[in-house]
Amino acid sequence: MNNIFKSIVLLILFSLVSAGITLADSEIPDHDMSSSGKIGDLFHESVVDGYMLSYYLLDLREQTGNGSKEMDKPHHIMVYIMDKQHRAVLKGTVGFMIKGPGGTTQKAMAMYMSEGFGITADMRNKGVYTITAKALVGDSQLVDRFTHGMR
Repeated sequence: MNNIFKSIVLLILFSLVSAGITLADSEIPDHDMSSSGKIGDLFHESVVDGYMLSYYLLDLREQTGNGSKEMDKPHHIMVYIMDKQHRAVLKGTVGFMIKGPGGTTQKAMAMYMSEGFGITADMRNKGVYTITAKALVGDSQLVDRFTHGMR
């Protein structure tokens, strides 16, 4: 009787430990950028006044399978903002101004989505684009300007 009781206790303990290891393993975050929950591919990072801004670019034509179909604004730009305490900024106002290689300027107010702020833009022409992002986060005004080449 004592041996049966020990066997049952060991079986229960083994089951609990196995289940715990499985649950713990499934909660370890994956550091692969493709599964980070971010929209698009990282193409620029900046630090402005202690805030970290990470920019992601997505070509919507590739996502819809309509690579040959013309779209007015086939590119999606997301900016994810982390505050000075490394927490995601979930409230604020973000605007973009994009100056293309031909001198054309696009302005867009970003919309909050997926823990970031996103716009659609036309960056179909090859060349260098100057991207200016302005974010109002609480009492802080962040202005970031950088260039990005499209091939």
